[in-house]
Amino acid sequence: MTGRTLRLVLAWGALVLPMPASGHNGEVLVARLTLRADGSCAMRVTADLEANYLIRDRARMAEAMEDLLLLSTDSGTVPFTREAGAPAFTTSSKLETDSPFQHTPEELAKTYRLQNAEWAWTPTERNFVIRMPEASPHTVLLWMLDEKHPDLKARWTMMVAGDESPLISAHATERDEGRRDGWFFVFAGTAALLAGWLLVRRRAGRAGS
Repeated sequence: MTGRTLRLVLAWGALVLPMPASGHNGEVLVARLTLRADGSCAMRVTADLEANYLIRDRARMAEAMEDLLLLSTDSGTVPFTREAGAPAFTTSSKLETDSPFQHTPEELAKTYRLQNAEWAWTPTERNFVIRMPEASPHTVLLWMLDEKHPDLKARWTMMVAGDESPLISAHATERDEGRRDGWFFVFAGTAALLAGWLLVRRRAGRAGS
């Protein structure tokens, strides 16, 4: 990770308040990242087909999603789709009420032509950073929800070409938890055997004297 990334790790904590109301902001792609309790992740990117001049239909949406994001770990940087796979496409007509945007009641009541791209995957490395390609023409509002902490306000950051998110840490998977528990029992068993052996040696020493 770069020094810039390390500085941005602290930025999530400063970006927990809702964004000021400034209209629907339909030209912005809204990317909701959910950290699931089982260690998997879900991403949903939404485009307003009537307001986003770069994405007017599903075909343009599919094309844009191919290289919208990059994913960086200690092992390097790869296209987001190489890690998360191809997205599923859905449509919706209402804005998300828990988005960091402070939508007005009028905006929430309106009907929109929204196109969504959705991914569900388990990260190969728990710690990662989401980046925008250097030449990206898009603006993305990335915001994060944590299933283990549902009462926390959504953390968000606005990204344009070349920007990267603060460090993101997915939860441990069930396999990781099982492996950790397994090592605990191995350690506890070894410690018990060692304690027993020392006790036998001590008693044997006393008997010999």
